Amino acid sequence: MKPNSPFAVPTLRSKRLQRRALMLAGALGLGLSASGAVWAQASSRNVPAAEWARIQEAARKEGKVIVYATMGPAQHERILKAFEAANLGVKMELVRIVGSALTNKVEQERAQPNVVGADFVITADIRWSIDGVKKGYFKTPVGPNAAAWPESWMRGGQVGLVAQTPWVMHYNTNLMKTPINTYADLARPEFAGKLGGVSLVAEVVTLFYKWVDETNPGLLEKIAAHKPRMYPSTVGSANATAAGEISAGIFSVIPVDNAVHAQNAPMKTVIPNPSYGFAYGTAILSWAKNPNAAMVVHDFLLSVRGQQAIVGNGEAGSALPGVPGALDTARYNLSLIDWEKVTPEGVKAFEARWNSLFGAR
Repeated sequence: MKPNSPFAVPTLRSKRLQRRALMLAGALGLGLSASGAVWAQASSRNVPAAEWARIQEAARKEGKVIVYATMGPAQHERILKAFEAANLGVKMELVRIVGSALTNKVEQERAQPNVVGADFVITADIRWSIDGVKKGYFKTPVGPNAAAWPESWMRGGQVGLVAQTPWVMHYNTNLMKTPINTYADLARPEFAGKLGGVSLVAEVVTLFYKWVDETNPGLLEKIAAHKPRMYPSTVGSANATAAGEISAGIFSVIPVDNAVHAQNAPMKTVIPNPSYGFAYGTAILSWAKNPNAAMVVHDFLLSVRGQQAIVGNGEAGSALPGVPGALDTARYNLSLIDWEKVTPEGVKAFEARWNSLFGAR
């Protein structure tokens, strides 16, 4: 994946449409949003310095922002610390919600506008995010870093894609003397009753198993014959591997594994080559109670400092070049989910296949 993809060039027609939209906004006097934001809903992420200063001041008056996120706990901790160190006058409240439970909660809050909930989301469900752009769920981010963010790593002009994350395997070094390097290695007989995985808690998990199935014909049947233990999260699988409850796990991410490595656990992480993975979507909810603070958070996350907090020590790649600690995704031939090819029917069909092999979880 090339991190420094070029910006999309606006067409003459798009420029005319933008001018018409601006003229209409001016005629209607759209200076304030209904939620009290000092910025109008923009079609461009670039705003004058004076307007950005007003947004920052309004964010300080709001004083806080509520973020729902589904990254690893260590990533969340780094984001909180980096944002606090930036001293932007906003307190971030970050709530970790795993898998589809995050988008389900956001949908519930959307239907209950008086409920105090998320202002900003970091989700792995990009199909939901793309659909959300069409439904008007999000605000267009503005600010210096939002404006500089590569267009190829935006979806619908509103969802910023961050943390190019490969899925990894791990194994207990006390229990496994022969290393594993590929997914095919998990078919070895010594993994019978000693292999772990993660249940279909989110669509990205389903798509991972689907990719393994398509690139390694017959492997899922062999893994199913091992009767693997399925965990509700990557944290559960990593901890079980480190404790020796299982010998190896087929599905994890580097940030979760690194937290286990920090405890000097007898576990090794393997990034397969080629590898498969995903990016997280970051977005400001259109019904946010603290819209200016959410705008400031989004701009921070798209900055080099924000990206450094997200990628950690080789845990993920970045769309920005030169981010300290960013994973060199090209080294592992990382390909990401192509969401344009993902359909609800395809996902549902594979879920039925997975359930037939591993049982509904």
